[in-house]
Amino acid sequence: MSRPTQEQELAEEIVARWTESHKKSMLTFIALIGLTHQSMWSKQLETWLHEVTGWEVTERGLHRLLQRMNNLNLIDHRTQASAKSGADRKVYSATEFGRSVASMITTSGLSYLQSPQLVALLPGTPHCTASQAQQTQ
Repeated sequence: MSRPTQEQELAEEIVARWTESHKKSMLTFIALIGLTHQSMWSKQLETWLHEVTGWEVTERGLHRLLQRMNNLNLIDHRTQASAKSGADRKVYSATEFGRSVASMITTSGLSYLQSPQLVALLPGTPHCTASQAQQTQ
C-alpha cells in the first residue's frame, strides 16, 4: 500500500474541514425538517439523523442542538412516559414558527440546489458528463 502524497493529504484535510463546517451549518436544518414530519425523542432523532446523513452526533451535541432550537422557538417538547421503563422523556416536535423557518430555508436558503446548471455538474447525476465529473474532483 502506497503512502498518500502531500497533495492527497491536503485534499483530505480540506474535505474533512469542509464536511465539519457543512455538518454544523446543516444539522439544525436537517433536525428541524425531521421534526416537522414526526415527533421524536432525542434517541430517535439521533438515530434518524444518522440514517439520513450518515453523521455521528454525540448525545451531548444533540442536547445542545435541541436546547438552541428550543431557545429559538423552532421546536417544543412534551413529556411522555417511556413504554419500557416508565421514565419521563421529552418528545420534540417543530413549532409553527419552526415549520415556517424550515420552509423558508428550503425555498430560499437552499434554492441553489435546484439549479439545473449546478445539478448537471454534480458527479453521479444523469446529466453529468465524465469530463464534468473529473473537473469537480
